[in-house]
Amino acid sequence: MSKDKDERKRSHLRLVVNNAENRSSRPSAAEQEFVPLEELIANRDLFRSAFYRGMGRLQIKGYQQLERFLANRGAPYGIDPVHGKVMVLPAGDVSPEALEYGSPQDELLLSITEDAGGSGLCFSLEMILPYFSEDDAVMEEALLFAPVLQYGALFLEENPHDGMLDLIYRLAVPLFPPVLTTRLAERMFSIFSFELKETFLALSDYPEG
Repeated sequence: MSKDKDERKRSHLRLVVNNAENRSSRPSAAEQEFVPLEELIANRDLFRSAFYRGMGRLQIKGYQQLERFLANRGAPYGIDPVHGKVMVLPAGDVSPEALEYGSPQDELLLSITEDAGGSGLCFSLEMILPYFSEDDAVMEEALLFAPVLQYGALFLEENPHDGMLDLIYRLAVPLFPPVLTTRLAERMFSIFSFELKETFLALSDYPEG
């Protein structure tokens, strides 16, 4: 057993500077071209009509509230009408630690979708954490080593580009009544920043062998 443990430590968890095309949290189908965050930001007015096309009234209202909130913050956000209809922010704009431990390429995805029960909406913030190992067992141990968070959740998901496991943080709340307020958005961003900091600090101590 100790030998197995030593082998795992030799393939320890590492920080990775994300390759936007290969390890993005906006996976694209084979026929879809990846759109860099800079382009989503620069062309958000151009992408807006395609983004809102086909949405329900309450979802549109929620995203419009979110756009106003981001604009008031002066946040450099982009609109992606292709990869799941999400709004995209540089993760470092919300979490300084994302820049310290990750890279300027790391993204924060914002989405307002129908909740699991189908009776309302759900507002979520999500980020792929900039850690990886080719050994799935190491990623699984990293998830167990990470802190148990009060509001958000950490989970593993296979990246469709390379088949490796991504460690993902997600914070989500139901919108009931189905309205996104400035106060709620500010609270969500504050929690996201704090819990992400706690996670980065904990994983920075992950044993490297």
